[in-house]
Amino acid sequence: MLGTGPLIAVYVVSLYVFLAPVVLFGIFVLFDVLSRTYPDGGKAKTFQNLREKDPAVWTAGDITAFLDQA
Repeated sequence: MLGTGPLIAVYVVSLYVFLAPVVLFGIFVLFDVLSRTYPDGGKAKTFQNLREKDPAVWTAGDITAFLDQA
């Protein structure tokens, strides 16, 4: 059986390993949304406007419609 000190160290390391990617992803998404501008100089106001401008958030139907245009 592990002592209290090593057990706490294992818990802290496991928290960093599992939660750090989630926290970093949230920070990167926040910065991406805050820095997003469009050719007309405005910011995205709605999700629908965001979907039209950003292919990263397209649904499967959006991708199919885009590919059918060609």
